[in-house]
Amino acid sequence: MNKTIKVLPEFLTQGMYITELDRPWLESPFLFQGFLINNDSLLEEVKTVCEFVYIDTELSDSNIRGQLQVLASRPMPVTKKNPQKIFPHQSDESEHKNYIKKLRQSRITFDNTSHYIHQALEDVRLGASVDTQKAKQLVSELADQVLTNQHALVWLTFLKNRDEYTANHCVNVCILALSFGRCLGLDKQQLKQLGLGGLLHDLGKMQIPDEILNKPGKLTAEEFEIIKQHSELGFRLLKDEKNLSMEVLDIVLHHHERKQAHGYPDKLPEKRIPLLTQIVSIVDVYDAVTSNRCYHDGISPHDALNNIYKWAEKDFNKELIESLILCLGIYPIGSLVELDNGMVGVVISASKSARLRPMIMLVLDQNKRYFKKRKILNLANPRWRQGSRAIEIGQILSPESYNINIKQIIEEESRIL
Repeated sequence: MNKTIKVLPEFLTQGMYITELDRPWLESPFLFQGFLINNDSLLEEVKTVCEFVYIDTELSDSNIRGQLQVLASRPMPVTKKNPQKIFPHQSDESEHKNYIKKLRQSRITFDNTSHYIHQALEDVRLGASVDTQKAKQLVSELADQVLTNQHALVWLTFLKNRDEYTANHCVNVCILALSFGRCLGLDKQQLKQLGLGGLLHDLGKMQIPDEILNKPGKLTAEEFEIIKQHSELGFRLLKDEKNLSMEVLDIVLHHHERKQAHGYPDKLPEKRIPLLTQIVSIVDVYDAVTSNRCYHDGISPHDALNNIYKWAEKDFNKELIESLILCLGIYPIGSLVELDNGMVGVVISASKSARLRPMIMLVLDQNKRYFKKRKILNLANPRWRQGSRAIEIGQILSPESYNINIKQIIEEESRIL
C-alpha cells in the first residue's frame, strides 16, 4: 500500500492522518502542517474546507488499515480546487482583519501625536511657547481610542528610534498611562489629565545641554544633578498655561518622586504623590527600560515588569505595580515568544479572561522560516485550547532572537494603504 494516498472528503474518517492539503497550509484554518483527525468537529471542518487531502497510511490509526487499503486500490480521483470555496470558522482570520483595521486607525493618531511632540520639543529648544490646546485635542483622541483600540495603541509604542528617544518616550508614556488608567477604571476626564501629563512630562529636557542629555556614557554626579532639573524646568514652562490643570502640572513636576521620599525635586513621600502622578512615574520607567537609548539597549517587556516589581519595595506602590502587570499581561504586548509547536511570534494583545493565552502575530514557522504572510493566532480561542491542536506558549525570547525586527513588523502591519 502506498504510504500517501489522495482522499476525497466523503471518504474521510476519524483516525486518518492528514499530511498534505489541496492548498497551502497558510491558506487554511489549520495551524499544524500534519495532524490526526481525532474528533467529529475536526472531521467536519476538513470536509467543508478541502476538495481533497493526502493521507499518510503509516501515521493513521491501525484499526482503519483495511479501509485505507481499499482507498489505495482505487484510481486516484481527479479534482479541481474551487477558489471560491469559503472557509468556515475563520475566527482568527476575522480577528486578524479587525485588529489590523484598528492598528491602522490608531497609527493615524499616533503619527499626528508624534509630529506634535517633535514640534513642541523644538519650540521649547528655541524658546517659543508650546501649543497646549493642540496637545489636549490629541490626547482626547487617544483617550477615545484607548477605549476601543487599547492593545493596538500599546503595540505602536514599540515604534522606537534610539536617536529620537525623548519624543518617542513622551508619546509612549502618554499611551501607556492612558492604557493603565483605563485598566484602573479612571473616568474620561481623569484619563485626559493623565494622558496630557504623560505627553508633556519631559518638555523640560529640551533646556538641558545636548552633551549631557545625550551623553553615551555614565553621567557624573554633577551632570546627573543637571538632568534632575528637567522636571522643574518643564513645570516653569507650563505653569502659566490656562489650558493645563494642577493635576497635569503635578505630573510634570513630580514624576520622579518615589515612595520612600528619595525622588526629586521635592523628596515627597508616597502619601503626598497624587495617583495620576504615580501612574505616569511607573509607565515612565517601564518605557525607559524597554527602549534603546544612547547609553544602553532596552530589555524585554517581561523583564521590565519583573524589575519594576522588585523596585516597588522602595520606589512604587506595590498594588499599582500588580495592577500594571494585570493590565499589560503575563506576556506583555511586544513580547517575543516561542510556542510549544516551535513557531515564533509577537504578543499583540492580552486577554483579560485568559491571561496566559494572548493574541500572537506569527512570524516564524516550526522550522524558523519567515511566513510569507503573517497570521494572527488568538490562543484564547477554544480551537487552540484542547485536543490535538492545543497550543501553549513555550518560552519568552530575547528581542534579538532570530534577528526579528519588531519595529519593522509594526511598520509593515500598520502602514496605511
